[in-house]
Amino acid sequence: MKKIFGKASDFLDGFSKGIVKGKWICLIVFIILTIGCACCVPFIKIEYDLTSAMPKESYTSEALEVLKKEFDDKGMTYVYVKDIAKEDATALVDEIKTINGVANVTFVADINYKNGSALYTVNLKDYDSTKGAFDAVESIINYLEDNGQEAYLTGQSAYSYFVKEEVEVSILKVGVVIVILILVILFFTSKTYFEVLLMLIVFAVAVVINMGTNILFNGISYLANLVALVLQLALSLDYMVILLHRYMEERATKTADEAASIALSHGIIEILSSSLTTIAGLGSLLLMSLPIGVEIGLALGKSIIASLLSVIGFMPALLVLLDKPLMRSKHKPFVPSVVKPARAIIKGRKVIAPVFIVIVALSCVGQFYNTYSFNYNGGSMIAEPKAIIEPDFGSLNSLVVVVPKGNPEKERELINYVNSFEQIDESATNALSSIALAENVYLTTELGRDDLGSVISSLMGGASNDLINSFATGLFDGYLTDKGITDTNAKVRLIDLLEYVVEEHGETLAPMLGEYGSMLDSLTFAKANLESANYSRITFTIESGVESEETFALLDELDKNLGNYYSEFYMAGESIACYDMASYFTRDNLIVSLCSAGFVLIILLFTFRNLLLPIVLLLAIQGGIWINFVIPFLSSSPVAFIGYLIITAVQMGATIDYAIVLTNRYRTIKDNYVDRYEAMAQAQNAVFPTIITSGIILIGTGFALSFLADGMVSAMGGLLGVGALASVLIVLFVLPSLLLVTEKAVDKTDFNKLFKRKVK
Repeated sequence: MKKIFGKASDFLDGFSKGIVKGKWICLIVFIILTIGCACCVPFIKIEYDLTSAMPKESYTSEALEVLKKEFDDKGMTYVYVKDIAKEDATALVDEIKTINGVANVTFVADINYKNGSALYTVNLKDYDSTKGAFDAVESIINYLEDNGQEAYLTGQSAYSYFVKEEVEVSILKVGVVIVILILVILFFTSKTYFEVLLMLIVFAVAVVINMGTNILFNGISYLANLVALVLQLALSLDYMVILLHRYMEERATKTADEAASIALSHGIIEILSSSLTTIAGLGSLLLMSLPIGVEIGLALGKSIIASLLSVIGFMPALLVLLDKPLMRSKHKPFVPSVVKPARAIIKGRKVIAPVFIVIVALSCVGQFYNTYSFNYNGGSMIAEPKAIIEPDFGSLNSLVVVVPKGNPEKERELINYVNSFEQIDESATNALSSIALAENVYLTTELGRDDLGSVISSLMGGASNDLINSFATGLFDGYLTDKGITDTNAKVRLIDLLEYVVEEHGETLAPMLGEYGSMLDSLTFAKANLESANYSRITFTIESGVESEETFALLDELDKNLGNYYSEFYMAGESIACYDMASYFTRDNLIVSLCSAGFVLIILLFTFRNLLLPIVLLLAIQGGIWINFVIPFLSSSPVAFIGYLIITAVQMGATIDYAIVLTNRYRTIKDNYVDRYEAMAQAQNAVFPTIITSGIILIGTGFALSFLADGMVSAMGGLLGVGALASVLIVLFVLPSLLLVTEKAVDKTDFNKLFKRKVK
């Protein structure tokens, strides 16, 4: 064993000397790498629609694949214009159509005009989350504002646009706050003034490398991109602090090159150990069913690796090259001694430990009763238009059902079944097979040569004459000729005949059809939107909330019973996406909770070579997690499910380091003191600067996201801030008591005592 450790030590010494000796090469390599990654950043595709990050077998993913393949679904948004006259609302249709990027506008005055306000369904020429769709939405907003209209947009294309706007603003605001916070904390805990600038340089390099390598993803969600960017410093700052402090200690008696080499050789094990626990916590995210969790785990893991490489390969070169300003700017430490308050806290150990265990037990039970939010469209720019539109036109919560086409009667049976639920607005249901132009005459009704004249007559109020019959016969024969059909007794669907009319005789026939004439221009688009070569699309409107109990109960029933009508069917919509995520939550929650704790426990077992001590440390950090998540239960606030899963892993992986640092220091120095309580107080004082440096930045990052970001990012930030604060307070005020109270039992479970070999 000694030979193995000796060889490892020799390797690290040689590796460290090689890094320092080749400092110019390392510097040039990292400069080139940074410049290259910076050039990649503008070409990285950011996804703002999280429905694309669903499991392939989910309803949402399967439906979106069919919709894109069969219907070539482009972007869509609802445009609500307030306080507009009915005539002006009708005229506005043609104006919106002229806006660049708009494919079609649907507006039926009798349906879409209420209480002096108009609602337009605007279809775009480009797909969601593309530059073309973003530009079109922005153009619509600007056009209506310039024309003095009070307008509000909702729908998936608008959601993606608003999320993009919110994220871009959030990054700027949060970035400024975090940089200021970092500067203040690093300055307060620094030993030299210049080290703050040096650490910022190293971090900037690590961030650019991480951002640039996101091009390796085939598009990355805004959530993964933002979380990795913001949390990178908070999760990896320890690596820079460890190497810098080691360097300053060695530099007191050695040259810059020698100090850098020894600091890297001695510090690399501690740096790797610290990163390993963080990566272990994040590793549980890779086992999630939801691809968004896996993506965030990969993005965060990559950010840790980028920081590791920058600290190990780039920072030693900077330490040597910038040694003079670093040494000349030394100052007295600003961090006060905490020995006295630490002694006072330790005196209450016999009360603190059992009280903490009771609180943790209650928190563990309480957090199981949380309610969770699965709606990723929760930002204020999204929520405000929804609230304004809802009183006039309801929630606009669409449910799309796609079924194989060819049986209109069965489609109407399915439609009647779905419309029977009280959560469905029957008047808003839309399908070719359900649109009736006359009694028992639907758009999908098949007509013969002699039937068309009577249908046209009924549309015109019952009038009938030879001219109408002759015109109808001419249209029918013209359609057969156009399609190459020779059977004069053939029957043709009404929708196909009307589509032919639009193409060949639209201008002539429009005045004859009265109110239906104004819809002819939208007919072809409507057919393409509701029917493909193989499938029919049926759209329903759910009147209950996007993720309410009533809505989920409805979707449960549809999930069970739509198979009675079709063996193949697909469902999509905002509520379906939430329903899908909810169905995967229980499994992912169990995996993330157990695996993040399990991975860290294994590392602690090997780190301390003790059976009980890892359980004590895990109890402290897991207790902080449970306390964090019982707060929403006590305040009756829903928890963002993705935030819950991610922060569980991040809090475990990041803050377990604080417990390890304190425990290591205490176990290292306790034999130097007669009184173990004094040893603990001194250990707390020694690690206090390290813990508050990383801890306050993690806490500040979380609360900055909470107050300055929006939607799911804000929710995650709040959980991160409270969780990090809980962990820091537990490590500083509770863990010392736990370690002292359990010390005798812990000593008996050292591996060298439990598995000691008998000597013959």
